Amino acid sequence: MPVSTSRPKPKGSIVYEIVIVILVIILVFTIWYPKKVWQQLNKDEMLCRDRMQRVYDAEVLYNYKYGTYSDTLDSVMKYVKTDKIFTTDTVMAALRDTFYIKIYRDYLRDYANMHTLKASDSAFKVVSDTTDTAKFKTIYAMLDSITHGPTVLRPYKITVVDTSAAKGLIIQCPIDSVDMAKQNSKFFFHVLAGGRLQNHGKIVNGEPSWIQIKRR
Repeated sequence: MPVSTSRPKPKGSIVYEIVIVILVIILVFTIWYPKKVWQQLNKDEMLCRDRMQRVYDAEVLYNYKYGTYSDTLDSVMKYVKTDKIFTTDTVMAALRDTFYIKIYRDYLRDYANMHTLKASDSAFKVVSDTTDTAKFKTIYAMLDSITHGPTVLRPYKITVVDTSAAKGLIIQCPIDSVDMAKQNSKFFFHVLAGGRLQNHGKIVNGEPSWIQIKRR
């Protein structure tokens, strides 16, 4: 009968291997987690700012008919979706289609990682070629989503200035000091990953508070 020549591993060797595995896991986590945090922060900032710009575009369409802006986003979106002016006025219909193209373009850039030119061409084709039923079903879902900031999922803050002296519109990111303090106090997010939640800015009468960079 052959005699086994294998020897059991010393206990110290097993412990050493476990320590190595743990250290490898920690190393991978410390590289992967910060990258994930910053990717999400950058994406949320981009989405938030794109949505604020589309909210402004919707408010402009609303202003064309009523001569004022609205601080109720649900009313603005309902107007863009269903107002009869878009079926009776060809100019307003064309303006709304341009607005729809921008929404589709943002979606293709932000979620499908598509280059701006290709996204714009694809969006134009979708809006111009798709039947109203299919087109509006998709557009309506997009309109419902752009009214809320992606980070805290609260509606954008709308301030309407409507006086005899001035008329204006301010659209603000809904992230406030409480949100920032809460998120930035988290150890893994702030200390380990170096993450820092910030307000994403505002649009005042069409002018964004951030420097716009050319998208690829």
